[in-house]
Amino acid sequence: MDARVTYEALWAHDAYRIIAPGEHHVQRFIDFARPRTHHVVCDFGCGTGRGAYALAALHNLSVCAVDFASNCLDDGVRESLGERFRFLQHDLTTALDERFDFGYCTDVLEHIDPADVDTVLKNIGTSAKKVYFAISTVPDVMGALVGEPLHLTVESPWWWHDKLTEVGYRIDRSEYGEGWVVFWASMYRSAEDFVDQSSINVELEQIKDNIRKNLSLGLQEVVPHAKQDTVVYLLAGGPSLNDFEQQIIESGRAGVPCITMNGTYNWLLERGIKPAAQIMVDARKFNSRFIEPRVDTCKYLISSQCDHDVLKSLPSDRTWLWHPHNESLVREVFDETGCTKEWYPVSGGSTVASSALVLLAMLGFRRVEVFGMDSCIRADKHHAYSQVENDSDHVVEFTAGGRKFLCHPWMAIQARDIQYVIRNVLSKIDDFEMIVHGDGLISHILQTAADEAARSN
Repeated sequence: MDARVTYEALWAHDAYRIIAPGEHHVQRFIDFARPRTHHVVCDFGCGTGRGAYALAALHNLSVCAVDFASNCLDDGVRESLGERFRFLQHDLTTALDERFDFGYCTDVLEHIDPADVDTVLKNIGTSAKKVYFAISTVPDVMGALVGEPLHLTVESPWWWHDKLTEVGYRIDRSEYGEGWVVFWASMYRSAEDFVDQSSINVELEQIKDNIRKNLSLGLQEVVPHAKQDTVVYLLAGGPSLNDFEQQIIESGRAGVPCITMNGTYNWLLERGIKPAAQIMVDARKFNSRFIEPRVDTCKYLISSQCDHDVLKSLPSDRTWLWHPHNESLVREVFDETGCTKEWYPVSGGSTVASSALVLLAMLGFRRVEVFGMDSCIRADKHHAYSQVENDSDHVVEFTAGGRKFLCHPWMAIQARDIQYVIRNVLSKIDDFEMIVHGDGLISHILQTAADEAARSN
């Protein structure tokens, strides 16, 4: 018998409607997903629709209830359908045209024929960014109503775990019980997925060699300073930097210290303002262009992992060494060289922008205004100026707080690192104030968090 016909026959039995698994997983889904009212949830294989209705009515979410049986919904649920709570008759073995923020799939996958499991998982995973799966791992008891078993794929939790991974899901959370398993998973990529491929752009041995040689220069090193109230501008290279060009020029002329990073050094010089300090962390040799020409009043705050030729070319009386986030690597070099001097790691993540925030806090600055820290592409521009080595970087789409952003993988990592720095470092420093100007991914993340905190209070 055709599967749709079988289930339409089942839904004609009141006994099949007594238990609706979707109802019992609503709160766990809410705890996992923490959705907001602008999010859209798809209940894949909604059955009676009582679970989908609870998401719509009790949690004020837009919900699309999907099932291939035309008569599955309870009468009361069907009467509640409207603009924000709708029903779509669809067979999950066929891809959906719509895309959703979250997927909700309870007591469905065990009903799928083993030959179709991969297809259904892929169709669900490409339709919803994050999916809550609740799967029975035991045979059914209701097949007697139609004279055939209903649970066609009865497998262990570990089998399902391996199946989701094989199909392409990243499993962020799982729970197991007697006769059931729950997964919180996604086929969409997160910043974490790009860490290994993006956080290090030279070999570790080269970095260790740079640190070893740079220590031998005997340069002064960054140490914690007393609090100071001076407002400083920190210039990152994102496209929105150009939006604030006039403000930066006028403030720089008025004496506001402008701290640059990488290419913003030359961006600022081209506008007639001397950087108060230049910060660098990248270990690649070609970054020497970020310190040309030398500025007689600029302080150079350079990571110990930077290329040795870059460091030794700088004026030693105006160059300070600091040690990057990979504390164990630095400690290994210290041990190898027998260096016993005190040092202070800058635990700011893997990019220059996230490190710079911690570095400035260590130097005592408590009022920092940040420009160009976008961590996203805007109008096909990845920087406020030409930086050709990034022109061919892979582009991925990320969603944050309901907005979509195009990013290079390193941008996603930077956004992750900056959130970590704010939560675990800057938030613990008394009176630290930071303003992130612009409309990029970073400022949007911070504004979204602030709005959510305000609603909670």
